[in-house]
Amino acid sequence: MKYLCIVYAGAGPDTLTKAEHIAIKDACIEEDHALFASGKLIAASPLQGPETAVVIRPSGRTDGPYAETKEFVAGFMLIEAGSIEEAVAIAAPGPLEGLVTLEIRPLADERHSRTGLDRSAFFARRS
Repeated sequence: MKYLCIVYAGAGPDTLTKAEHIAIKDACIEEDHALFASGKLIAASPLQGPETAVVIRPSGRTDGPYAETKEFVAGFMLIEAGSIEEAVAIAAPGPLEGLVTLEIRPLADERHSRTGLDRSAFFARRS
C-alpha cells in the first residue's frame, strides 16, 4: 500500500545555523536515496516556502504569502509499506526527527465506476 507522508514545519523563528541547515538537507537527500534504493520510497521533495503558494478556494484565488496557520507544508514523501506501522517506521526516524511534524496517510484506492480505471499507472512513470 502507498502512504503519503506530509511534512509540516513551524512558521516560527528559525533557530538553526546555516551549517545545521546544510547538514540536515544533505542527510535528508542521503536518506531519500537509501529509501529509494530499498524500494520503499516512490517520491520525495521539499517544497518552496508558503510565500510562493497560490491557494484556490471556491471563493477565488489567493496569491502568497497567505499563511494563516502556525505550520505549513514543507515537503512530502510517498512511500510503499505493508501497514501504517511500517510506514511510520520508515518515515518517522531520520534527520528531521524532532524538528517537524509528520502526517502519514494511506492513499485511497478508487476506480472509475464504468471503466474500472484507477491511478496505478501514474506510479509506473518515472521522470
